[in-house]
Amino acid sequence: MPRYDLPKAAPEPLRRVQLLLNSCDVHGEAEWLPEWLAEQGLAGAQLERARELREALRTLVLANNGFPLDRAAVEVVNGAAARVSLRLEESGELRVQADGDALDAVAAVVLGAMLDGSWGRLKACRNCNWSFYDYSPNRSATWCSMQICGNRAKTRAYRRRRRV
Repeated sequence: MPRYDLPKAAPEPLRRVQLLLNSCDVHGEAEWLPEWLAEQGLAGAQLERARELREALRTLVLANNGFPLDRAAVEVVNGAAARVSLRLEESGELRVQADGDALDAVAAVVLGAMLDGSWGRLKACRNCNWSFYDYSPNRSATWCSMQICGNRAKTRAYRRRRRV
């Protein structure tokens, strides 16, 4: 799993989706997906399905940053969504429920977050592509951590201005 915890960890159950998204360090070229699968009790045979879902969800998270939505990613998520069910509770609340494995549970959490509006707060850092939860009131956060990525971006901008 991720080798460090972010200051902007998503609340449960969206945190489970964030952990899947962060099972790959793009810049460090580290892959933790096999470990994530093992923690979820899934076999290595699910590796390709998990990788496909993770990459589709990463694309959807980038859409939360304002990037265009990718049709292939939507198809992958729709395929995962077909494995979960939508139920009306006695309280009148809609509930997305997974009856399958951990990947189905992730899909159910994603769909539930889309229904309740919290999905738009899950974003990808502009600097490192790490997934983080945007706690800002106006949903304008752009970095996973101001102390790490925000500082790096501001330092680069400062040095660029000083060179000119």
